[in-house]
Amino acid sequence: MKLYPFKNLFGELDIGTYFLASLVVVFILFGITCAVAFHNPIEALISKTLAEVESEENPGDNTLESKASALEMISDTLTSNSIVLQSVKDDVNAVRYDVSNLKTRLDKLEKDMAKLTKLMKCPSCSKDISPDFKLCPFCGELLRPHVFVDNRQMQEISAKTA
Repeated sequence: MKLYPFKNLFGELDIGTYFLASLVVVFILFGITCAVAFHNPIEALISKTLAEVESEENPGDNTLESKASALEMISDTLTSNSIVLQSVKDDVNAVRYDVSNLKTRLDKLEKDMAKLTKLMKCPSCSKDISPDFKLCPFCGELLRPHVFVDNRQMQEISAKTA
């Protein structure tokens, strides 16, 4: 069998030798790839086993330290949450105070508006209308008759009464 890229180097090889050589090269390259990819898996396995044995020998030390650190984190969280809750309570109290002030102002405005907008009844159709109207918008009745008086007549009336 003639190998194309290695024709001059190896010359002619039989098929079995070529197959075995290819197989050996593939396994060598696969092994190198695994070693690079897994960063020495045997050493990692030994390190893991040693760590497990060490944790089994001293179980109290590891768990106490981890529990202490967990309790410290919980304590810090509770402290920060209580500070945040206090600020929220202060904000809620301020909002309640503002809302109560707003309610009193609204009540005062409603009373003032009620005084200003007392409705009157039309003498003709008896419907409620605003006191600002001079004519009833429903029936057209004159609501406030205006009396036009001549100044001379006013002077005569005042002279007679005096």
